[in-house]
Amino acid sequence: MGKCVYCNHCQPCLAGLDVGLNNKYYDLARNHYENLAVKAESCVRCGHCDSQCPFHVIQMARMQEIAGYFNC
Repeated sequence: MGKCVYCNHCQPCLAGLDVGLNNKYYDLARNHYENLAVKAESCVRCGHCDSQCPFHVIQMARMQEIAGYFNC
């Protein structure tokens, strides 16, 4: 009770959302994140990863964003 099982009995969505898949992907992401040994909120913002990234991703900012997303 109270937990989506992705059955899509709630369809059709007036906005066209696949409600079941939206719930499933959110749950999968959260489950994988919760099983990480060290999570994004452990970032100490030292900048090492930023200087090593060949794609110039500001990983310190991403870790902060990820931590905020999963700890909302």
